[in-house]
Amino acid sequence: MEKVKFGQLKKGFIDGESERLYNRDNFENAFYDLNGVLDELKNLKYPTAILIGRKGVGKSAYGAKLNLLKELDSFTINLGEVSYGTFTKISDNKGNVLGTQRYLHAWYLLLIASVVKRLQVSDVGKPQILKELKRIYNGLGMTEKNSIITDILIASKKDFKVKLSGLEFALTSEGSDSTFKVSNLTDLTNYIVEKFTNMDVNKTVLPVIDGVDDILRTKKGVSEIMSGLVRAVHSLNQKNVRNYNNVKYILVIREDIVKTITDPDMNKIIQDSGYKLDWYGKDSNTDLLELANKRFLLTPELNNYFSGELSIWNTFFPEIINNRESSWNHFLEHTMYRPRDIVQFLNQFIKAHPQKTSVNIIDFKNELRKFSQDYFFEEMKNELLGFLGDEVIESLFLVLQKLGSSKFNLKRILELYQTLFPEYSVEEVKSIVATLFNSGYIGMVRSVYDRRTRKNQNYVNFKHKDPRLVIDYSNEFIIHKGLYSALNI
Repeated sequence: MEKVKFGQLKKGFIDGESERLYNRDNFENAFYDLNGVLDELKNLKYPTAILIGRKGVGKSAYGAKLNLLKELDSFTINLGEVSYGTFTKISDNKGNVLGTQRYLHAWYLLLIASVVKRLQVSDVGKPQILKELKRIYNGLGMTEKNSIITDILIASKKDFKVKLSGLEFALTSEGSDSTFKVSNLTDLTNYIVEKFTNMDVNKTVLPVIDGVDDILRTKKGVSEIMSGLVRAVHSLNQKNVRNYNNVKYILVIREDIVKTITDPDMNKIIQDSGYKLDWYGKDSNTDLLELANKRFLLTPELNNYFSGELSIWNTFFPEIINNRESSWNHFLEHTMYRPRDIVQFLNQFIKAHPQKTSVNIIDFKNELRKFSQDYFFEEMKNELLGFLGDEVIESLFLVLQKLGSSKFNLKRILELYQTLFPEYSVEEVKSIVATLFNSGYIGMVRSVYDRRTRKNQNYVNFKHKDPRLVIDYSNEFIIHKGLYSALNI
C-alpha cells in the first residue's frame, strides 16, 4: 500500500469563516462538535445562546456551521468593522437609561433590524406587524440594503433623533384607539421589541453575532457596550421563546471580553445561557485528537491507516520524543490546546515537506521551533491587544527573553522592569504579570505537600488548563514552552 505524502493532506484555515467560504466540503467533514453544543445552540427551546472561549478555540466555526444548516435560516451579524466610537453616539441618556443598560436599546434597535430585513410576509403569522416594522425602519433610513455598519452610522447622526421625535404609533386597547408619540430611543425600541417578539415568525431564524473582538480597539466604554449586547441577546431570546417566536440570537464572544463586563446580572446570564468551549481534558485530550483525526481523514487514502487514537498521527510523526514522551503530547505542551494550533502545525508540514510520507525527530522539532517563532508568539501578541498597551506588548520580547526558561518570582521581574523600563510602576508590572498569567502565557509553580513521600512537590499550573487558578504573587512563575524558540531560550 502506497504511503500518503504530506502534500496530499488537505490544507486548512485557522479561521472558521474562511474555512466555510474557501474550503466548504472539507469544513463540513472536519467540523467537530464538542460535547454536542451545536444541538443546544440550534434548539429554540434550549437557553444556550452565548458561546464563550479563548481566542482560537473554534467559536466562529460554530457560527459557520450553523450558517450551513439547511433546515434553518442562519446568518452572521458581523461586528468586525463596527466603529464603536460612532456606536456610543446612539446611547439614549434622555431615556434615563444609564450604567449597564446604557446601550441596551441601541442593540435592540440594531439586532431586530438585522432579522426584520430578511423576513418575508410568508415567514410570519402576523404579516401586518412585519409590514409595520419594515415601514418604521425604512422611515428611519435603516433600509434592507444597509449593513449593520451603515445602520450604526445612520442611527448615530443628529437627524436620526429628529426623525424619532416625529414618529407616532396607533394603540388599540379594549376597543378604543389612541396614539402616542416617540420621544426617545427607549420609547421606540420598547415598541419595536413588543411587536417583534409577538410577530409569530414561523421558521427557525438563528442570527449569529460574531466579530466582537474588535471592541478591544475601543479605549472607553467596553464594559457597558458589551453588557448591553449580552443583555439584549438574553432578553430577546427569552421574549421570543415565551411568545413562540422562532428567533434565537447566538453570540460568540471571547472569555476575556466577558470578564471585562462589570454587570451585577452578568454571572446569572452566563450561567443560564452561556457555554464555554474548552478543549483541555484529562483523558489524553481525546477531543483534540479526534478533531485532528477528522482533519487527516479528509484525505480518503488515510482511511486505510485509521484504527483509532494515534494511528494516523504516528504514521506521519515520530511516536516518541526525548525517549519518554509521545510526540502528540509533546506538541500539545507547546500549544494552548486549541483547534487552530493543530491546523497551523499540520499546514506547516504540508508546505515544508510535501513529498515526505513521514518526518524524523529533527524535522519535527524544527517545525515546532517555527511554530513558536512564526505563529505562537504572534498569537500571544494578538491576544493581548486591548488588555495591554501596544508599547507594553512590544516590550515583552526583551523582558521574557531575559527571564529565560528558568523559574522566576515577582521580585525578579520587577528588577528587570526597573532596569529595562523604569517608567513602569510596581502595580503596572504586577498587572502585566497577571494578564500574562490569565492568558496562559506564564504558569505558576506551586509547592504541594505529598503525604506519600512526606516532601513538597512542585507542580506547574497554567490558566488555560485550569480556569479556576488564581494568581498568587508569592509563588514562582515559568514561561509557556510554546514561547521558548521565539524567545531564543
